[in-house]
Amino acid sequence: MEITQALINEIRLLGSDCYLMELLVPGIAEKAKPGQFVELKTVPQGYFDPLLARPISIYKINKAAGTIALIFKVVGRGTTLLAGYQKGEILEVFGPIGNGFVIPEAVNAIALVAGGIGMPPLFSLAESERQRNYTLFYGARNQRDLIELQEWERLNVPVVIATDDGSLGYHGLITEPLLKQINAQKVQFIVACGPKPMLRAVQKIALENNIPGLLSLESHMACGVGACLGCTCNTKAGYKRVCVDGPVFGMDEVNFDD
Repeated sequence: MEITQALINEIRLLGSDCYLMELLVPGIAEKAKPGQFVELKTVPQGYFDPLLARPISIYKINKAAGTIALIFKVVGRGTTLLAGYQKGEILEVFGPIGNGFVIPEAVNAIALVAGGIGMPPLFSLAESERQRNYTLFYGARNQRDLIELQEWERLNVPVVIATDDGSLGYHGLITEPLLKQINAQKVQFIVACGPKPMLRAVQKIALENNIPGLLSLESHMACGVGACLGCTCNTKAGYKRVCVDGPVFGMDEVNFDD
């Protein structure tokens, strides 16, 4: 993990309180892998309120340019402060942190299942391994919460959409069209990132249909380096830290019933 000062190359509103931020961080970009995240200090160096950095999944990695792109949603004071930064300003960044996605070489037909702001790490995976056959299953509350769809089109990845209010795509839960695809025997592997209820449902479907996969967990974090034990989750091997033991876990590894 590297601690560095990052230049903000770009920051812009995507819609529905989501922002894209591109950072110039050559050292982090060189080491980063899809599925990892970084922690951002939301106040300038020397200030300590709020004290804790904010964990943000990596959306894009450009090793040649030395940049990473992040997407975050404004949900509290820390992310509100992040949204107030401007192009050309400096942020303190820690990373990359955690385990990335590792998919068996023989796997080709992969279902990527995203809920809300869980989409960005799945994009970094699809962009890094374009030779595989991906389908994105993207669920959100409404059409406004579906972001960066044009980037998936650029990768030629089919996108299946479900919204809670029926404003776009399937009216209902994204797990329903996922199950339909599984029943058509078109899924060999599942990679999912999103809120806990969605991950629990995806895990249930995957285990019942004997489909392997990976889950990327979202969690509140304090230190982000495994010292405080503030982001533990229950697994078959006991409690593990989402920040450094995850955020990516095997499909059957996490116990959501605890």
